[in-house]
Amino acid sequence: MSILFCKALKFTGKLAKKIENIYLRALILSSVAVLLIFVFGADKYAGTGMSVINRALSGDVDSFSFAIKIVITSICISAGLKGGEIIPSFFIGATFGCMFGSIIGLPPEFAACIGILSVFCGVTNCPIATFMLSIELFGAGNAMYFFLAIAISYALSGYYGLYSEQKIVYSKFR
Repeated sequence: MSILFCKALKFTGKLAKKIENIYLRALILSSVAVLLIFVFGADKYAGTGMSVINRALSGDVDSFSFAIKIVITSICISAGLKGGEIIPSFFIGATFGCMFGSIIGLPPEFAACIGILSVFCGVTNCPIATFMLSIELFGAGNAMYFFLAIAISYALSGYYGLYSEQKIVYSKFR
């Protein structure tokens, strides 16, 4: 999911730059984003989406909320509406984790926690900070599982990330 989110941001950014006039770009893409938000639910996709994150952490989520959030966030950021990528990464991780957990037989609440941590680590390439965040958000009771999910996410996310200026000093694959 973290790679998909990063690729979507990059793809829509490249696509948006084809509209050279930045004001026209902002107008068109903002209009598309507003239309999508109203089609899919302003209560879910406008703003941070904390109500959806909380629902996912309770084991209740719409099946493809994560995909809709990826599209809307990518369009908004490409329009120049820099509201942030971190909370949307929590939203994407929680909703995908909850959905995927219920498919493979994990408790959806636990899978949502793992999803938040995995996507966050994958998009930031900051495993230590993510582990500290896991303890802060969810307590130390499942620290071993959090650590494992974070390590896998860090290794499998490759060199993708939200921040193009970020340099990964040591190879992830040595």
